Amino acid sequence: MKAVLEKVITEDESSIRAFKYSADEFDAPWHIHPEYELTYILKSTGIRYIGNNISDYQTGELVLIGPNLPHCWKNEEHQNEKAESLVIQWPAELSNSLLQYRVIQHVMSNSGRGVLFRNADSIEIVKKMQAIIDASGLNRFVRFAELLQTMDQLKDKVILAGESYAYDQSNETTDRIETVQNYVDQHFSQKIKLIDVANQLNMTEQSFSRFFSKIMQRPFFVYLNEYRVNRASRLLLETDLQVAEIGYKCGYESLPFFYQQFKKFKGYSPLGFRKMYRRIK
Repeated sequence: MKAVLEKVITEDESSIRAFKYSADEFDAPWHIHPEYELTYILKSTGIRYIGNNISDYQTGELVLIGPNLPHCWKNEEHQNEKAESLVIQWPAELSNSLLQYRVIQHVMSNSGRGVLFRNADSIEIVKKMQAIIDASGLNRFVRFAELLQTMDQLKDKVILAGESYAYDQSNETTDRIETVQNYVDQHFSQKIKLIDVANQLNMTEQSFSRFFSKIMQRPFFVYLNEYRVNRASRLLLETDLQVAEIGYKCGYESLPFFYQQFKKFKGYSPLGFRKMYRRIK
């Protein structure tokens, strides 16, 4: 898939685009657009890319994305149900007109780096976003402003992209990063050498290493381990596979190294992570 500049077209006079997405998969590539975007995942699990952040996602997450911040959601292959989300997009000019209100300033802060809001169901986010989708004109704008104001209740949030992250919007850069993402997605369970990825871009190992570290602000193998750990975390939560089997499935030849990397990125051992999640549930 090629990274693209998405053109957001709004037919509603409120200049707010609101819709429900439903398909076999989230097929949008790593892309950017000058509008803000609020996305709620109704169904699907997989890997989320926001700027230089890579994380696993699941049903019920709510993410706010600022203008020109590259992003995409890539769901697990062979999932049994459709990928579904609620999406609201609006121009920066509309946000600027609302930022005079302190409560909305607070909600919108750090949107340029992407913000994950946890426990969104506590404010009935699905009901409120669906009401915006069903409304039009002034009524849509009023419901939208009310949603942003209500979101201030969501105190548990995570800023996603790095503080110093700055995106190079050239087509060459976006195409290269998309190629790397797809290669890792297809080969993470196997042994990956730096030359394997560099060859995909017709670059030397040294040139690729410098390029990737500059754009993603981390060495390639840190990124690869982060990806593998996120895939492993989904298997820990969604299956009863043994921890060792999960480590091997996610491309780790050394189990001690798998345990070390998992704790580095998740803060728990694989077994501790599984037990914690099931206790919360």
